[in-house]
Amino acid sequence: PDGARFDIQLKGSGKTPFSRRGDGRAWIGPVLREYVVSEFMSAMGVPTTRALAAVATGETVWREDGFPGAVLTRVASSHIRVGTFQYFAVRGNESALAALTDHVIERHYPQATGPLSLLDHIVARQAETIAQWMALGFIHGVMNTDNMAISGETIDYGPCAFMDSFHAGRVFSSI
Repeated sequence: PDGARFDIQLKGSGKTPFSRRGDGRAWIGPVLREYVVSEFMSAMGVPTTRALAAVATGETVWREDGFPGAVLTRVASSHIRVGTFQYFAVRGNESALAALTDHVIERHYPQATGPLSLLDHIVARQAETIAQWMALGFIHGVMNTDNMAISGETIDYGPCAFMDSFHAGRVFSSI
């Protein structure tokens, strides 16, 4: 009713053209973690993707051992990531970058007056989200361009943790 748009993504449904040599499958543990943690983050007022559904696939997903497979239906205002811009930039595809920039301005940042203004808005929104993470002691275990949504929503609760107390040598992800 308020005109808000949402994108849906199926995490764990299989390999995509953007997969990094993986099988694109997920197992139930990480799927349930994302469901629970994203709901907590939403309840705390932190911008986040949401889990619409988590379903078992009946398949075995092989990692260090065999685990029950699952698929997460993830909902967000957008699944466009910093890495989406990076993908076109490293290929020198300026027309795709311009089209993506125009789309993001129109859909998410209509107040932006051009590419540099858009960057300022995205950085400010991500900084606000990360400040909220820090206030909760949340640690995103894989902070890379693939896991930074331009909407400022927390995306992909792969390796993550909540810090109860600070330990300088503590590592929350081996990636």
